[in-house]
Amino acid sequence: MKCPVPCLECGTYTMLLDLSADHQHIACERCERVWCAVCLGRFEVEISPRWLEQQQVASLN
Repeated sequence: MKCPVPCLECGTYTMLLDLSADHQHIACERCERVWCAVCLGRFEVEISPRWLEQQQVASLN
């Protein structure tokens, strides 16, 4: 089961947390931050336009 969660940086609900998984990394599409759902650590990665495109296609399926 997936649940929308707000980004700890910008506050928008662009991330989905899988409640059935113990450890996961979730990415905010707006501010491009990646959060660890276990340790609440943050690291920055550049999200490529191709990755965003694949995410949008996957959500349509």
